[in-house]
Amino acid sequence: MKNRNFLVMLFMAIFTVIGVTSCNDDDEEGRKVTDYKEYTLTVASVKLPGVLTSSGSNVLTDVYAVKNEQSTDWEAQGSIGKFEYEEGYEYQIRISETSYLDYSMGDPAWTEYLLLEVISKERKDSENLPPHFIPNWYFEQYCPYINPAFAYAIEADQKEVIENDLKIDDTYKFGGLRYYMSFSRTDNWFLLDDDMHTVGHGVLIRRSKELTEFPESYKLLPPESKVVGYGEFNFVTGNDTENVVMQYDVFLSAQNRSKDVALQNVGIWLYKDLTAYYQSKYPAADVKAVVIRYEVKNL
Repeated sequence: MKNRNFLVMLFMAIFTVIGVTSCNDDDEEGRKVTDYKEYTLTVASVKLPGVLTSSGSNVLTDVYAVKNEQSTDWEAQGSIGKFEYEEGYEYQIRISETSYLDYSMGDPAWTEYLLLEVISKERKDSENLPPHFIPNWYFEQYCPYINPAFAYAIEADQKEVIENDLKIDDTYKFGGLRYYMSFSRTDNWFLLDDDMHTVGHGVLIRRSKELTEFPESYKLLPPESKVVGYGEFNFVTGNDTENVVMQYDVFLSAQNRSKDVALQNVGIWLYKDLTAYYQSKYPAADVKAVVIRYEVKNL
């Protein structure tokens, strides 16, 4: 009986050693290079908004716009190791692309890009750049947009005339287009059509304001949730802060559940006072106040 127990223990020890050895072999194998190549890239003189996906997360950030040797179209490129980029210059660079595999990592497969050589650096504005590298699904799932179904309040003797004007003027509904906003390191706006083609884009400049800076007409149409802040949104094209496409006063609202510290609902309400405009357009209407309000959706 003792011999039998000894043999059982011996076999268990052998299998344990084999198992440990196999695990050690896997650990020692570790990181493997699965692919390596070198090629030349043209890097555009400006970075553009784009979406990078890593470990199941989608990150909106500024990315390089690049063209490889065989392409005439600009494509998005994330980080390039050892590349000291300076905006305003178009580069010709040679890089390496190394793909790795390591099953001990949370994300076992990844690719690294490393600068090998700067071939040329020329001050110029790169041509034929797209407005961004944000895919359609990201706009639809993650980017807030202005709901064109606006609300309004009117105080005037001929209220129906102004009300009809608001309803038939397609400008107030952005011509059937949709304004999306991305709040990243640089706030941007994008005007897209029904096919998600970019019609216009630019920079969204935000600034704080005091309630006392807002016109009294806004009291006719208060936000539908508790207000926690005030501000102003300026939609400008390019880097020209004077070229304002749209401007709205902003009410920020927030609500939280009774037992939760974290905010559960955040709201952005955009306001425009049109009193002076309609007083000039319809002087006989005795216009006292006209205000419209938009809600930012998909926050």
